[in-house]
This record gives sequence, structure tokens and C-alpha cells, in this order.
Amino acid sequence: MNKKIPIVMFSVFLFVTLSQTVFAVSWWPLVPCGTSVNPTPCNQCDLLKLLKNIIDFVLIGLMPPAAAILFVWGGFLILMGGANPGWITQGKSIFWNTAMGVAIISSSWLITNTIVRSIAADNVAPEWWKFECRVTTAGPPLPIPAPQPPSVPPPSSACNKNFGLTPASGCSGTNCVVASNMTPTHGCESHDGVCLLSSGAYSQAQKFVAKFNELSGGQCTLRLSSTIQGGTGPSISQCHKPGNSKSGTCADFNLLPSHDLCYQKFYQAARDSGAVVSFLDEYVSSCRPRNATGGNIHVNF
Repeated sequence: MNKKIPIVMFSVFLFVTLSQTVFAVSWWPLVPCGTSVNPTPCNQCDLLKLLKNIIDFVLIGLMPPAAAILFVWGGFLILMGGANPGWITQGKSIFWNTAMGVAIISSSWLITNTIVRSIAADNVAPEWWKFECRVTTAGPPLPIPAPQPPSVPPPSSACNKNFGLTPASGCSGTNCVVASNMTPTHGCESHDGVCLLSSGAYSQAQKFVAKFNELSGGQCTLRLSSTIQGGTGPSISQCHKPGNSKSGTCADFNLLPSHDLCYQKFYQAARDSGAVVSFLDEYVSSCRPRNATGGNIHVNF
């Protein structure tokens, strides 16, 4: 009789403790959608959630109370089987089979958890039993951009302007100022990559470049391509040649990333800066002299 008391106490303990685990995971209702409790329409993700709810129900909702009831029933048979040895044998069998079933179900989860934690990545292993499912819906169709009108070159009256200002004086030798750093990049290849302007032209060019940068807002960039040229320079303009009264009073600029995007800002800067005597846009075929190489805007300061 004394041996039966611990068995009964153990059965009651299992009934109390295992049944409490039913509330550890929220798996109810089993059907996660389309019901009076949750009338939300079902989607593909709800099918996976239903499967998970069923598994949680079996492992957490059904197994603990069923095992506790069987343990109590087995203990009751052992306790009351003093005059009937068959009850004692049946009670022990229920105890043993129930314990084996709980051990198999629990160990299956533990074995799976051990394997997954051993081979899975660190960001997956800690919570491998959880899943995330999202249903993506197609958004509204993107608007079709309106076709851009083709770029129209400026008329000859706009690409060749004279503002009637007094030209700057020329320079020679050491009186010329290095202007290579006036723009982010420069050319001046015919003068060994050194761009030279007269001091007056340099001051005016700085005003013009500053106004252009202000108007373009970073969308366009100037490149100083030519000032005073060396003996092999292609230009026939006197301001590009050394040793005369106009030397260093002009500069050629390239427009980046493109002329079509930036020429209007260039024209406005030339007009508003009050620093440009005249300019000739050699990008435009109607404004390009026959002896000009093209691909730049010639500016006199």
C-alpha cells in the first residue's frame, strides 16, 4: 500500500502540471480565418497556419491532458487492484505505454531541434519552428511616362550673343594666371594641360562659373577645355594665341553631361553674371564657324 501512494501522488502531479501547458501556446481557434471568431477572408498563408495550429494542438493541447488522464487511470487501477492482480498489471501497462508515448513524442521534437541547431545558420536555428508568410498583392499599374519632345537646337540668334561689355586686357608670360582649377576637370592639352587667362579675364570667368553653378544646381558641370594654346593649337582666334594684346581673354567650355540638358543654364549665366563680353556656341552647327573644331562654347571675357 505504501508503494501505491507515491504512484498516485505522481499521477496527480502530472495531471496538474501537464494540463497547464495547454495554455502555453495560443493555437485556438484551429481555423484561423473565415469564422465567426475571425471573419477575415482566408489566403494561402492561412493554410500553413492551420497546419501549424493542428500540430500545436496535438503536441500541446491534446497530449498533456490525455497523458495526465491515463497516468491517473493507471494509478487508480494499481491503487484499487489489491484483491485483483489483473488491475495492477493493467495499471502498470497503462503507465508504461503512456510514458513511452510521451517520451517518443517529446524526443522527436528534441532530436529535430538538435539536428536543426547543429546544421542551420545562426539566424535560423534559434527559432526554426516559427514561420513567416506574407501575401503580396499587385499594386496599381505604374503610369506610363509621357513621351519627351525631341530636343530642339537653339536658334542662331541665341547661340551667338554679344553683351557689349568692355573686354579684359590680355596677358603675356608671367602676367598670366593659372585657371586650371576653375572647373572640376580641364583640358588645355595644347598647352601641356595648363590653362592660362589674363588676370582680368580670370576674375570675370570666376563670376561666370559661380553663376552657372548656382543656376544648374549640380545638374550640369562646366569643363574648361582651352584657353591660351601652344604652337600646335587648332584655334585661329587671337585670344587663344600667346604674345598679343588679346592673349588669355577667352576660354572654351564643354557642357557635361550634355549640351541639350545644360545649354539654357549656360546662356542664362552668361547673361546674368555680367562677366561675359560675348559667347559663340560651337555645339550648334548654324553658329559654328567653318574653321572651328566645334564641341564647345567659346566665351570672351
